[in-house]
Amino acid sequence: MIVKTDGHRSYFYEPDAKNWVYVLKDKSVDVSKVFKMSYGTLFISGESSGYIRTKTVYSNYELNIQYRWTKVLANSGILVHMQLPDTVWPVCYQVQQKADAAGNIICMNGLWAKECKDSVKFTVPKMKPSNEKPLGEWNSLKIICKGKTLKVFVNGLLQNYITGLTVSEGFIGFQNEGKPVEFKEMSFVKPVE
Repeated sequence: MIVKTDGHRSYFYEPDAKNWVYVLKDKSVDVSKVFKMSYGTLFISGESSGYIRTKTVYSNYELNIQYRWTKVLANSGILVHMQLPDTVWPVCYQVQQKADAAGNIICMNGLWAKECKDSVKFTVPKMKPSNEKPLGEWNSLKIICKGKTLKVFVNGLLQNYITGLTVSEGFIGFQNEGKPVEFKEMSFVKPVE
């Protein structure tokens, strides 16, 4: 069953913009020029760095979404189990969308998982070779957060599975790392069986 768990009838439509928190490194930049929502698509211009996040805390869910690079293959991520306070590089698990690394998971700012072996970058590499689509084409991501586990599917292929997460709930964010990226068709399945 598809459920809009925070009462929204849809996501990424212009009236929905007020239901998100916006964080940018450069406070002088107008967030409405960086993050735009229209007809079910979130457009991120790439100006400054930061993210947009939900106002609702989520746990035990399946998030389905599509994304694409519009001008150049670059770096971004979906931030799950985000914790306060809001900072440009928050405490969270980052599901990478970086070109040729989609499916990597970064345990950011003190979060951990049993599969983290890199004590410098805290990155859990994807399991299989990259299966991302070319520039301009839509990629699908399925992120399953259940208890203290996190699974990531890229274009239908299981690319990562981590266990023993430090936290099992938090906000969900969409990262802006300096290049244009778009997201659409966001939906939740909740609760995950």
